[in-house]
Amino acid sequence: MSEVTDKPVDARALHLQLAVNRAHSAARAGDLDLAARLLDELGELDGSGEPGEVGRATVVAALNLRAKVHAQRGELPEADACWSRVEALAPDDPDAAAGRRTLAKIAAGRRHARPVVHTGRVAVIAGALAATVAGVALIGGAVKLIDGDDREGGGGSGSVAEADKGSERLSEESRRADVLKARLAAIEGDRTADAEQRDSALDEVAKRLAMPGVEIRRHAGDVQLVFRTGVFPYDSVIGPEGAEALTEIGRRLADLSAETPVETTVVGHSVAVPGGAPSGGSVVALNRARVAAQYLAQDSDLRLTDFRLVSADQRRGPFPATAANAPRNRTVTLLITPKGPPPTP
Repeated sequence: MSEVTDKPVDARALHLQLAVNRAHSAARAGDLDLAARLLDELGELDGSGEPGEVGRATVVAALNLRAKVHAQRGELPEADACWSRVEALAPDDPDAAAGRRTLAKIAAGRRHARPVVHTGRVAVIAGALAATVAGVALIGGAVKLIDGDDREGGGGSGSVAEADKGSERLSEESRRADVLKARLAAIEGDRTADAEQRDSALDEVAKRLAMPGVEIRRHAGDVQLVFRTGVFPYDSVIGPEGAEALTEIGRRLADLSAETPVETTVVGHSVAVPGGAPSGGSVVALNRARVAAQYLAQDSDLRLTDFRLVSADQRRGPFPATAANAPRNRTVTLLITPKGPPPTP
């Protein structure tokens, strides 16, 4: 397991580290079933989708631990498969190399696996692994790998020292788990605070820009303003009602931006006509966005450069593309986005 540092770590990497720490603690306490279950909950790990070196190192640690748990439970083919995946990720990993060598000897009949019984637990394990693979033994007073040279009742003082060492390691793993848990809680807390702040800002935008003739469509990341009737009777010539509405919205946007900074995108829309391009946007739509931005800025403190102008695809009007809706789709829509952190996926 890699050391905890002050460098930013992705929440996924923290989740992985915390789960592996818990599995380590369970294995050292002799609860191999719990350790196996915690590792199984991580799903299939190959390291390709994990963030950065921390995530990749954690995947290697998880696979190594899963292999050792399989070995202690007598599931040798499964252990070999895990170590094979470790070698694919980290070809120089010593645990994987030593573990696979020992498993090969067992398969060839040069080593034997046998059950070992300890107080309160029974584990069927590959005894020869403990003498060969560094770190395979999971010390917690309940389960210990032994090789063919171990004898009943031998090594009393060594067992006490080994148990003390295992207790120290367990305390260190618990400390790491607590640190990871605190960091993960902090990340999730920041995300929750950002989401709440963004929701509050979107609610304020929707409230301040609500007005007759304008439909407010509240989305996860922005507020869309849709005019119920077409703003442009034809070409890029604006109608009086549309001009009046855009001027009023400009004044409200200026007041809103002074308290809640927002970004405004003006989207021009057009209707596909015979002989014209059926998709891909149009010059007419972009000209409509430009004219609308002029009315938004003319009676406010906003500048034309405060607006982002785009052309929508002809097939993506604010209303369904029918002949009856064609006059309503000769228009613009406004996308108001609070400035700040993006919404959490």
